[in-house]
Amino acid sequence: MFRLNVIYRSARRIVPTLSTLMIMGAATAMALSASTAQVHASASTGKKIAFLVTAPNTPYPGAMKNAFMDSAKKFGMNVTSFEQIFDAARQVQQFDDAIARKFDLIAIMPASEQAIVPALVRAKRAGIPVIVFNSAPKQGSEDLYLSFIGEDATEMGRLAGQSILQALKESGRDGGKVALVTGSLQEGVGPQRVAGIQEVLKTNPKVKIVAIEDAHWNPVEGERIAGQLFARFAPEGGLDVVYGMNDDLSVAVIRAAEAAGIPLGLKPGQLIVTGGNCLVRGIEMIKAGKQYSTGVQVPVRIGEGLAQLIDDHFAGKTLPKFDYQPIETITMQNMAKWDGPCHY
Repeated sequence: MFRLNVIYRSARRIVPTLSTLMIMGAATAMALSASTAQVHASASTGKKIAFLVTAPNTPYPGAMKNAFMDSAKKFGMNVTSFEQIFDAARQVQQFDDAIARKFDLIAIMPASEQAIVPALVRAKRAGIPVIVFNSAPKQGSEDLYLSFIGEDATEMGRLAGQSILQALKESGRDGGKVALVTGSLQEGVGPQRVAGIQEVLKTNPKVKIVAIEDAHWNPVEGERIAGQLFARFAPEGGLDVVYGMNDDLSVAVIRAAEAAGIPLGLKPGQLIVTGGNCLVRGIEMIKAGKQYSTGVQVPVRIGEGLAQLIDDHFAGKTLPKFDYQPIETITMQNMAKWDGPCHY
């Protein structure tokens, strides 16, 4: 009798445990079911997306691609990536291939603001929707694509111009010679930023842009160009400011300046360096006092936002023509706000 009571009490202790496991299993199954339902409920699940990206082997486009791919997977999209390194002709071929394969939507970071326009015309005739990200096509082509997501490149140029003027003011100079070491000037971002800088610097006739050099976003090329600029302008007392369109280029300028024995900073006789795109290397140079500023451009939010725009389109929502991301200038004063987002 004693043994039976022991068995009975043991069984009573086991039964709640089994019940708990059954409840937990049911809850897990429900959670998985809900997760699956969420994916299948997405309007873009199973949609074939052609993703045309430029230079994903570099940090900024690479981070943008990774963020998009992760988000697209969550939406259940079927993505095919087409890649090139600022090769406009190859990208047009890839775009035409995407049209021929009848993708449900094409997302593109144009390698050239002009060369892509005829391809956009062909996509519209074929009835394939297009969303542009990061680099806008030439003005006047807005009716050829559904939406653009990225930063306003012209406004980014204006902010860079204002930063140059502020740095000159803080250094006690009422004018100065400015050189621009740019990203690819065939891509929309490059010429639009230059236009924004020129617009702002015209407000001070004593500030002159004395050189605009296309480094194609290549820091090795940027360092070589900077070295040549320093040698060229040395007989005229040197340059006052060099702007690197992204922080890889600004850091390349800093390396060239240090190699040439040119001091960096805001004191008289020192070279002022400004940058853009808030890469981690630029942030480090600002902290070290070798770079004055950079500009906000965060690739992860563009990649994630692009995936959301695509899903919204297939859900029948009206997309904004321009989904501009917030921007501002980064200096030591607001470093804490952007130190994290600029590490990618």
